[in-house]
Amino acid sequence: MVAFAARPQEVEEALLPQFSPELRFVVAAARMPDGDGARAQLHRAGAEVRDWNLVHRGLAHHGLTGLTIPALLQSGAVPAAMLATLRSEHSAHVVGVMHRLRELSRIKQALDGAGIRYLFIKGIVLSTQLYGDPLARGGRDIDVLIERARTRDAERILRELGYELPIHASPTDPNASEPPKESGWVHRESRILVELHDRLCDNHSLLPWDFEMLWAERETVMIAGIAVPAMARRRLSVYLAVHGIRHGWQRLLWLVDLAAVLNHNAAWDDAIDDAAPLGLDGTMLHVAWALHHWLARPVPPEVLARGRRRFDVRLLNRLVVRFHDGPRWYETQPRNSVRRFIAGSVWSRAITYVMKPTRAFWGRQLAFDLSSPQDRSAFTLPARFGWMYPLIRPFGWAIRRLRP
Repeated sequence: MVAFAARPQEVEEALLPQFSPELRFVVAAARMPDGDGARAQLHRAGAEVRDWNLVHRGLAHHGLTGLTIPALLQSGAVPAAMLATLRSEHSAHVVGVMHRLRELSRIKQALDGAGIRYLFIKGIVLSTQLYGDPLARGGRDIDVLIERARTRDAERILRELGYELPIHASPTDPNASEPPKESGWVHRESRILVELHDRLCDNHSLLPWDFEMLWAERETVMIAGIAVPAMARRRLSVYLAVHGIRHGWQRLLWLVDLAAVLNHNAAWDDAIDDAAPLGLDGTMLHVAWALHHWLARPVPPEVLARGRRRFDVRLLNRLVVRFHDGPRWYETQPRNSVRRFIAGSVWSRAITYVMKPTRAFWGRQLAFDLSSPQDRSAFTLPARFGWMYPLIRPFGWAIRRLRP
């Protein structure tokens, strides 16, 4: 079993120089649970902040409202003029979590009544699982992983509960082709978003865990007296890593979550043992780098050394920085903007290929990129003309980007 590395003497050195002063403060806030050193660093970072409004927006953008604001209010590192804004932001966060918890309970009761097997992933359930508090992270929506054979039944239930038609409709026969991995449903009154997932990744071969395995290993999480089925804790490290890295850690919350999972020796051993057979060991080695250099968390020295020796890990380390080096790092880029196109179609896609550098995965991913499930949903072709989907890919992409 590996031992943890000694904590850096100067955590300031772990901050990447290309981050703006406001983003450095947000990173320092994400380190706050880490002791007196992180608190001192927070004050040093606060002295460099030029625009506290960007800090406020950055905390919300990175999903850190629930985890960091209570500590920031007591830290003495935030100007008095900003305290009222942070209190208001946190109060709105609490109200939002309560609304989503109510909806989660309604959805759970309806799915149970229909005999549908499901797991709640991320959001409130993960917050309770990792931090013992549904308010710690909250999330922006409700994610439900459904047994694929009952997807249509689950969609019908959401309609009955007041949710609108999905943002991306899947084919009539889920077995006829590969539908999008999720459909997004919005409640017509509360505007709460629920995402139904039938798998964890668009390309199932990236993380080929089937529902039956996840269901057999599930854990029960108690939230306000409600027993909720959730993904087993041991599986969280690889799943959260895949999800976070593919999106370039655009929410630092995802990395903080991994710090909560990988908080002891056995957790690191399990994570690397689980990732290696999947071809995702480089992915976990990148997580080690990010936790060590961005959040200054202790990481087994052997793991850090392995990552330094691998080109794919070093490349991942460089690619994820691309999501944090822009002047508008504190907000989601507009749907049709050039910057969002580059982030999603260039950097995120490059990350996906580097995450799992195997010939088999690259072949499947290339086929997926050339013929997306969204295209198959929008343009239904007879089976004998399935070879034409790569040809209409540019048109499908343009339509999705240009529609309001």
